[in-house]
Amino acid sequence: MGDTLSVFTIGGLKLRADALLSGKVLASMKLGEKVVVQEVFLRNKQYSQTIEGFAGHWVKVKYDTLEGYAFDGFLSSLPIPRENLVKKDDRIKTQAEIEADSHYRGQEIEKALKAYINREFPPICEPVEYYNGADGEGFHYLKIQKLSSGFTKISHSGCEGRGTELLMPEVRLSEVKNLIILLAYRSGIDNKLFEEVKSVIKRMPEEKWPSREILSLEMFWIRIKNYPSDNNGLKWSIELDCASN
Repeated sequence: MGDTLSVFTIGGLKLRADALLSGKVLASMKLGEKVVVQEVFLRNKQYSQTIEGFAGHWVKVKYDTLEGYAFDGFLSSLPIPRENLVKKDDRIKTQAEIEADSHYRGQEIEKALKAYINREFPPICEPVEYYNGADGEGFHYLKIQKLSSGFTKISHSGCEGRGTELLMPEVRLSEVKNLIILLAYRSGIDNKLFEEVKSVIKRMPEEKWPSREILSLEMFWIRIKNYPSDNNGLKWSIELDCASN
């Protein structure tokens, strides 16, 4: 209780008089607006629900001067990805070039993840780097960087492509799913691909698994992974991989 959370979904979130989808709407809250949690009901199944593919609980919150209930499957303590996350000068290709060559579809999302990490989670120590491969063998490079907030960035590259992974302890799966949607939204990809990303995220089952590939294009993949954490919970991660041309 007392945690400050942000609305973490593009369409915004309703503040309701009761912990029900049919509850009277007290206010419409926009992406990024903040609420203060007043009461949680994690042990009461009455307040647990899955809405549009996102599992969560109804929580009592304060928004401005109003008190009511909000669904925490669309709330998060994570920073909101900013507009123009991938600058035009940093983009891999123009939109016309991407449309002409489907190999590049989706790769702007990986650039958006990198930009998000660089803006929001500064490193707290020097990275650890690994190399392998000898003459005549495939080369692979791995860099692990500890970040603020207890997060970790894992970068890898090699003869077959590159990838970026953000490891996030103490973050719920609903937050991970919404973060992918927001990164896609801010990355500048075309609307058709954005709707495809959003659709596969919403269809994902809310269950535990070691690793799941949720989107596979010609030369771009999105994976969500989980790892055991120190407090018997899970560390979720987003991995975005791009193949070499």
